[in-house]
Amino acid sequence: MQVTKTPPRARGGSSSSSQSRATGKSEVWQARIAGDLAEQLRADAEVLGLDGRTDIVKAALELLHRRAAEERMAQSVEEFYRNSTSRLPLGVTPPDADF
Repeated sequence: MQVTKTPPRARGGSSSSSQSRATGKSEVWQARIAGDLAEQLRADAEVLGLDGRTDIVKAALELLHRRAAEERMAQSVEEFYRNSTSRLPLGVTPPDADF
């Protein structure tokens, strides 16, 4: 994947856009993909109501980021309970409990 930092003037966007205000800058990320995957992604975009490649890439990157955040959370819980058994939520019984 290629990452290209583009100055605001070259993008044609203004620095007052909500994306620029939040981060102070934006980046262009590009990837070459196979034609069959591109076809599948266009069909997926239609089902999900996404408009064009930019929306597809943004949605994919958001999913990637969300998945990484979930993984980081799971790792921190695992690290916290490294040498002990994690507690179950109230009302949940362990699978080996006798009734």
